[in-house]
Amino acid sequence: MGIYCNQHFASIFGTTVQNATGKKSADLLRNAWETKQGVIINTDNFEQWLANLHKLHSDKALNQYETDLTDGRWFKMTRINLDSGNTIIMGVDITELKNAQKALEDAHQHIENLVNTDQLTGVHNRRSYNQIAKQECARAIRFNQPLSLLVIDIDYFKAINDCYGHIGGDQILKEFAQTCDKLLRQSDSLSRIGGEEFTAILPMTDQNEAKVIAERIRAQIAQHSFYVAQTSKGINITISIGCSTLTEGDTSMNELFCRADKALYSAKHGGRNKVQ
Repeated sequence: MGIYCNQHFASIFGTTVQNATGKKSADLLRNAWETKQGVIINTDNFEQWLANLHKLHSDKALNQYETDLTDGRWFKMTRINLDSGNTIIMGVDITELKNAQKALEDAHQHIENLVNTDQLTGVHNRRSYNQIAKQECARAIRFNQPLSLLVIDIDYFKAINDCYGHIGGDQILKEFAQTCDKLLRQSDSLSRIGGEEFTAILPMTDQNEAKVIAERIRAQIAQHSFYVAQTSKGINITISIGCSTLTEGDTSMNELFCRADKALYSAKHGGRNKVQ
């Protein structure tokens, strides 16, 4: 039975000191669950949840855990099972600590995004490409799964820069990346690896499927009207794409990249606006 608690402890269960004093912990938890105030209890079957909790906590003399409340606070709870059969439950408000941890995690994620994102286009940068390429290639080899790579280059991009300036060229790069990314699947990874050159890593994709995806991208880009601030009407661009697929004996994505880059070179010299 509960003998004493203060208001902070009572608020963990969404009740008052007067109502909490003299109650069993199970009654306090049931009140929190029924009123949806205090500690968050996500279950449709409270009695089963309570039985599981009792079994978990009765095995050890000392239990410590963290719990969050409906009002956004966090508490670190300590439950001590005494030899007399009584139980001591204490709660320490750790909301400020949890908020600080969250802020630190958010800052770390922000830095991680900055490090791995091309700041102009918002897609992966070369550093991120290298990490993803290593992971995807290792996975494909280990599980004997297909993997393909596209190397994409905007045709005559120097002429675009000469005509519309670097600001116009940047606008084209941003819109191209956004358009291309929408044409890829969620599992694919688009990266800008330098200048007007991009890559698309296509997991679980064989050679024929990669060619279909590449052709869809090429055709859509050729039909798309790109906005440039320096002109009142949109402009059209084309791209060339080199494809390669993981083959037996490959040990890294570098081998796929070399073949795709060679295919891109062939597409460029074959008239551009091609998939090779």
